[in-house]
Amino acid sequence: MNKQKINKIIGDGNIVIPLYILKYFKKLNLTMEEFMFLMYLYNKQNNLDFNPDTIAKDLNIDIMEVMGYIAVLTDKGYLTLEVRNSDANVLEEVINLDNFYEKISTLVINNSKAEDDDNDILPFIEKELGRTLNSIEIETINGWVANKINKDLIKEAIKIALDEGVYSLKYVDRILIDFKARGISSPLDLEKDKKNLSETQNEDNSYLEASLEGWDWLDDEEEYIEN
Repeated sequence: MNKQKINKIIGDGNIVIPLYILKYFKKLNLTMEEFMFLMYLYNKQNNLDFNPDTIAKDLNIDIMEVMGYIAVLTDKGYLTLEVRNSDANVLEEVINLDNFYEKISTLVINNSKAEDDDNDILPFIEKELGRTLNSIEIETINGWVANKINKDLIKEAIKIALDEGVYSLKYVDRILIDFKARGISSPLDLEKDKKNLSETQNEDNSYLEASLEGWDWLDDEEEYIEN
């Protein structure tokens, strides 16, 4: 199925691709041709009798291509072929897309959960700081999330800053940079690192001292006042 055929299929209105499915195309482990074939089947909804001749005619491809796509999509777990009794009590072969619907549902649910997990860091920080975040601070937090910094580790950094009476996210950013330099990527790593440090020195100020090096307190105070 070449690009010209795909364009014609779409142009003829044989296939409509819902945006919520298109959004997850890259996660489906399908070629564009396989995806278009699957969308053709999806658009058939309840009319999924397995008729290779009809499918080949609709998509302007030969029957061998149809059988090839059916085999690949079956192997990848997107569809199954089943034999059922029709209303006329005649055995017929049909295409079942339940596996595809299950995969899409899982992707949608997991993505929604990930977005919720990312978004809940903002109200947490606002609550801890006792004020509304400004646009620059939100951009900073979004940068942490985009860099996949552990959400719970961000919360730990916030708590460390507040314990020292510092309300600037620039300061929190320096703590997170210090964490990265120490190879700390989770609260569990943080606890292990603190335990190791406590064996050789007073752990109370270990993270504070590393983060304070070169810190411009005047700049920090001006930023806080502006907020």
